[in-house]
Amino acid sequence: MTTLHAPTDTREPRLRHGADRRDRWLAVLMQVSRAIGSVRDSRALMQAIMEQVTHAFDADRSSLYLYDHDRSELWTRVAQGLEDRPREIRVPSDHGLCGRVFATHQPLRIADTFNEPDFDRRLAERTGYVPHSMLIAPVLQKDRCVGVLQVMDRRIGHFTDEDLAFLEAVAVQVAISLENAALYQAQRRQFRSFVESLSAALDARDPLTAIHSVNVANYAMGIGTILGLKDSDLERLRIAGLVHDVGKIGVPEAVLTKAGRLTREEFDEMKRHAAQSRQILSKIEFSDELNGLDFIAAAHHEKLDGSGYPDGLKGDEIPLLARILCVADIYDALTQTRHYRQGMTMHEALKQLDEMAPHQVDRNCVAALKAFLGCGPWPAPE
Repeated sequence: MTTLHAPTDTREPRLRHGADRRDRWLAVLMQVSRAIGSVRDSRALMQAIMEQVTHAFDADRSSLYLYDHDRSELWTRVAQGLEDRPREIRVPSDHGLCGRVFATHQPLRIADTFNEPDFDRRLAERTGYVPHSMLIAPVLQKDRCVGVLQVMDRRIGHFTDEDLAFLEAVAVQVAISLENAALYQAQRRQFRSFVESLSAALDARDPLTAIHSVNVANYAMGIGTILGLKDSDLERLRIAGLVHDVGKIGVPEAVLTKAGRLTREEFDEMKRHAAQSRQILSKIEFSDELNGLDFIAAAHHEKLDGSGYPDGLKGDEIPLLARILCVADIYDALTQTRHYRQGMTMHEALKQLDEMAPHQVDRNCVAALKAFLGCGPWPAPE
């Protein structure tokens, strides 16, 4: 039997060390490149990048300070290696070595902090860590400095000018990632304001349903929270709740606001809004985390026994988020006064939902709604 052995690295230790260091640098650049394309949680991404930076430089720790314009301060977005210290460190933006880099836009390599008059020893002692050497690079967006990147105390050897040049390269990538994150958040805010404005405009067609979509969104998120859904699904529920009735834009106002019960023909007209919601929402290019929102929103009138609409789906054909939306929609509709009836009390509405479970609505979703409203146990008894 042949045994395979790893080849022996015959390079001089100095050359081998340099190659190892470049390998670590490459790993950092790969990590940062991934971060640029994944900006949904910028703090987690920055934390991952800083961990890679610390590893690449074989440093004791590193930190990322960002500029707070309103307070003219630099504050720690990430303080890698200081997790057991105060979560946020703030310094005046014109103070200390980081302040010098921020003001001049020029990187620094400090071999001995104790020989630097700008070094703030008291601040360092306050954090419980006093560095002896460091690299600091500005994080620049065009001609504007938005923060500084800092690496402290190489464990073996000393920081070099080559190290500083690499940290500058990482800082450029961090700046791009931060800018992408800011753009992403701005787009999210714009989208949210659009959805909320659209929802309010639709609900305003009938004064008696003026806050129905907001209520459905809130109840749905409450149910989802009790069920333990992840944040991305809660956001999908919120948006779906706000736009679930967008198809009513095609329903005549005379039908929407009719004082008496609807005729069969009028009810058929009203039922079309679910399919119309799907048609309208399917034309919107949602982000990946909102994928399938058109189907979820349109399915809020589907029932587990197949008696719902628009598609007569049954059982597992109805996704969980749509089941949640269904219970939230029914509860708010029952408890709100309509043109043809007075709204029910909370307990009356919950009793009716109990009667609909488990054949038409999801029993767990009803139990989660009760828990959210503070009138039922969770987990629900078998």
